[in-house]
Amino acid sequence: MVTKRCMLAYLFSLTLSMCVGTSVSNALDPSQAIEVIVNVGARGEGFDEARIAANELRSLPSSEVIAVLEAMSEASPVGRNWLRGIANDIVRKSGPVSVEVLATYVRDTSNDPDGRDFAITLIEDQSPQLALQLIRQGLNDPSLLIRERAVAEAMKQTKGLVDQEPEQAIERYRQTLAAARNPKQVSELLKALTDLGQDVTTAEAFSMISSWQVIGPFDNRDGVGFDRAYEPEADFTDDAKIDFEQVLDGKNGDVKWETLSATNDEGELNLAEHYEKEKGAVAYAYTEFTSTSNQPAQIRLGCVNANKVWLNGEQVMANKVYHSGSMIDQYIANVELKSGSNRILVKVCQNEQTQPWAQDWKFQCRITDLTGKGLTSH
Repeated sequence: MVTKRCMLAYLFSLTLSMCVGTSVSNALDPSQAIEVIVNVGARGEGFDEARIAANELRSLPSSEVIAVLEAMSEASPVGRNWLRGIANDIVRKSGPVSVEVLATYVRDTSNDPDGRDFAITLIEDQSPQLALQLIRQGLNDPSLLIRERAVAEAMKQTKGLVDQEPEQAIERYRQTLAAARNPKQVSELLKALTDLGQDVTTAEAFSMISSWQVIGPFDNRDGVGFDRAYEPEADFTDDAKIDFEQVLDGKNGDVKWETLSATNDEGELNLAEHYEKEKGAVAYAYTEFTSTSNQPAQIRLGCVNANKVWLNGEQVMANKVYHSGSMIDQYIANVELKSGSNRILVKVCQNEQTQPWAQDWKFQCRITDLTGKGLTSH
């Protein structure tokens, strides 16, 4: 498909250069124009060709909007934005799309998630009730955008039950919490449940990994530790194994593996507290996650410090950023879990900044499916 896209883009450029004295409409058909938009690059690659192709597509009848939306599944992030704008312009110029056609497109969950969400937006302009019906059916939708709409609607409905039927409100909030993926919405649901006397933590709601083996501190003065492979890292990248009996040379003397658990409601492992606010230091944290099958998944990390993550000996994440903020699911890596035990190693580096806001040395980590649903080790 990549070869096809590149060839179409090339042919389009060639055609443009040859079309002296002819209109662009004679140079490119809609399917080729869409392919050019699909391939527009984040750094402006193909921009000139895409601009001309977009002008062609904007003149299409509204009956062709679905073809534009379907192309989102193969488009680059920049291409998606172009296609969304083009679809909107087509409707504005040519008139609305049949709501029946749009609804059929939305109901087919194999269609592009962003395209389906945009189709709901188009339906809202003509039939708000139908759009609302589709949204309310989307609590477990594979499109995260549609799911966010559904969660917001469910929260709105449930809020009306709090005073008169608190038990029913609790049940509905819990059902909605199980479906929610957006961290902000999850936080709002946790607060709503807490206000109703329910004890539900962020760590529980997000399925944060709480139990770890840690070793450190190793040297990170002048930032030397981020790229230096200390023994735990070197051994793990060699054969994905850890020797917990090791006594190693650390920054301040001998270090060994210890058990450390996340104890706060956010599921954060507090290395600063454990290592007495050591500065210019590296620590490693290790855990195992048992999967019931081979499956695609994501490792999601929230960390205010520089970090690296390995799964089964393979590095899947590296972020050399210190104290620029932290949030749930700040960093995400697509991975493949194998059936059985999966070994995870996290490296967290603390620098030597002395400002009060630079004292944190901690992280939170979880394993999710591709929609962001937290998975638990079995």
